[in-house]
Amino acid sequence: MFKRKMGFALVALMLTIALALSGCTTKDKSPKDALQSSMSKSADIKSYNFTGSMVFEDFNFPAEGDGAAEAAAALNLMKSAELSWTGAYRADPMLMELNLKLALQGDLAITFNIPVVMTQKKVWIKVPNIPMLPIPETVVDKFIELDLEQLAEEAGQPLPNVDVAKSQKFANDLMEIVFKHVDADTHLKTVKAKDVGLPSDVNASQVVQFHLDQSQLETFVNTVIEKIAPEVIELLSTNAEYRDMLQLKQEDLDQAKAELENAKSGDASEAIAEMKQELKKLDVTVNYAIDKKDYPIYTDAKISAAIESEELTGSVGIKVVSHMTGINEAPKFEIGEPKAEEVMTLEEVEAEMGGLLGGFGGEF
Repeated sequence: MFKRKMGFALVALMLTIALALSGCTTKDKSPKDALQSSMSKSADIKSYNFTGSMVFEDFNFPAEGDGAAEAAAALNLMKSAELSWTGAYRADPMLMELNLKLALQGDLAITFNIPVVMTQKKVWIKVPNIPMLPIPETVVDKFIELDLEQLAEEAGQPLPNVDVAKSQKFANDLMEIVFKHVDADTHLKTVKAKDVGLPSDVNASQVVQFHLDQSQLETFVNTVIEKIAPEVIELLSTNAEYRDMLQLKQEDLDQAKAELENAKSGDASEAIAEMKQELKKLDVTVNYAIDKKDYPIYTDAKISAAIESEELTGSVGIKVVSHMTGINEAPKFEIGEPKAEEVMTLEEVEAEMGGLLGGFGGEF
């Protein structure tokens, strides 16, 4: 009898532990719910560090015409180019730094960095040492200071809005609209991190994959025209902050709405038919990694396409990766605002470099 009671007690204890452990874990949300939740949650992000990269995995367009040799050389550079970046962001007071790194392989292998620092009203861009360009030593490693208020005044335009948090919120609102209307069964699914090759340092609680291929293009485009685009226009029409950020006027949105109505009436069907005929391949795969707090911490996207038309024939493949860490912790700034002795105005740089800029400075 005693042994039987002990057996029942052990079974009860094991069941209790199992129930307790199951209560400490959460079942994955549906892919659509997980994405929408993470987009909403990202509005709470006030600081973070980030890394990312973009590489051309395929870039194949025949070089033809009088400048074929030059075009071929440029295409080869594109094939071997890899752009990567690291940085940090803080919302209040606003400070963002970005260190861009461009690596070119092949006979002209070269790597150079372009640090960029941004506040609400100023941007500093560090001049890299590029051996193939005759940049004076007095300019190399100096920060070109761009006063956004002054540039806006000279251009007769309002001050560009560099509110990263607002831009992020706008992007999230857009994504929420998109994922609200896409067919989840067709385009979304939960995948395992190891199956899609996520790095070991990405602490993902759930990974959602978006996929679009050539066979789904017509349905997806129709969804954009009929459901997604109208809501995006409505979002901009009812949000003055977004319009100001994008420097859009209500007349622009009214025109877009009219053009959208024309597309709905049948103009789009001809464009889709032509696209289907000329587009020989399309594959878009995006993996979204979400952590246990519902923050979207990692994204990798692979896009491959091939086209065949009278104007253009070729193929392209791009992979883009981004990773956020230290969300809402003290960000690790490696550059910070440049010191006075490190800074030159655009006019001073133009004077030092003579005609090297070729009037490019006037485009700022």
